[in-house]
Amino acid sequence: MRTKTKTTALLCGASVLAAGMAMASAAQADWPERPIRVIVPFGPGGTSDQVTRTFQIAIQENDLLPQPINVLNVGGHYSVGARQVMEAEPDGYTFLTLHIALMGGEAGGMLDFGYRDFEPVATTGQFCLTPVVRKDSGFDTVDDLLAKAAEEPDTLLFGANLGAINHMAGIMLQNSEPGAEFRFVQIGGGAENFTALTGAQTNVSVLSAAEVINFTKLPDGSDNPEAQIKPLAYTGPERNAKLPDLPTLTELGRDVEFCVDSWWFAPKGTPAEAIEGFAAALEAAAETDAIQTFYADRTFGPVFLKGDELQANLDETWERIEPVAKQAGQQ
Repeated sequence: MRTKTKTTALLCGASVLAAGMAMASAAQADWPERPIRVIVPFGPGGTSDQVTRTFQIAIQENDLLPQPINVLNVGGHYSVGARQVMEAEPDGYTFLTLHIALMGGEAGGMLDFGYRDFEPVATTGQFCLTPVVRKDSGFDTVDDLLAKAAEEPDTLLFGANLGAINHMAGIMLQNSEPGAEFRFVQIGGGAENFTALTGAQTNVSVLSAAEVINFTKLPDGSDNPEAQIKPLAYTGPERNAKLPDLPTLTELGRDVEFCVDSWWFAPKGTPAEAIEGFAAALEAAAETDAIQTFYADRTFGPVFLKGDELQANLDETWERIEPVAKQAGQQ
């Protein structure tokens, strides 16, 4: 009788455990039950917006999620949209796309929050940068430019979005030459800096490789004879296939390598099933022809990270960028 009771108890316990596992599985399978919102903390048309919307389309066209993704652009300073996500209900239906500006803002003292105040979801792609001058600037190489910045410090106007990507890249470039010092001026993003540079309002700036290709190449890939700017180097670990004659800064003997990842975050406390489910959809989308073509057209590196690998990469990036961003916050 005692044996029967014990067996019955074990069976009941197993049934309860199986039911619990089934309920957990069902809960995970239920996500998402309604549309997902992704906030881009910039106006439409920028790199972050393009990345987000391309993944939105790839996920929906390939039925990678059963619910639609709605993209919301929040203009103004990127901190506004980022804060909206940070303070959102962590229910698995609000996400953020942003890049290293999040770390730059925190380290530079412009934000009172940072990447550790979110749940990391995924990294989707990476792009690198190029320092650029006007064609008629008289600067033919990075050495020419930095020699001038050292001989006459604080005279070359460097167009940037202060505290953001192009500012931090300029600090790294400046630091590669003892005594060199640019005068950083607030201009904005890539399009604004191109206009300021070609209009002789600034002397130097940094653009993405995709922007440089757009401004200096014809559709067939040949040089545009009417191009008004001249790229001097590339911040990637190796040469860009679409800019094969452009040396990397490390080739030129300068210890500068700076590429920018596209990060996806969720509010702190978001359920694991939502984070893992959305990361899985992004990973599947990254393998589609649409995303691969997008990466190739914009010279993105096809990087994808999630989970522990993503967290380790974020921590390593913070250690590397924090001192640069602090310096940027003082200039």
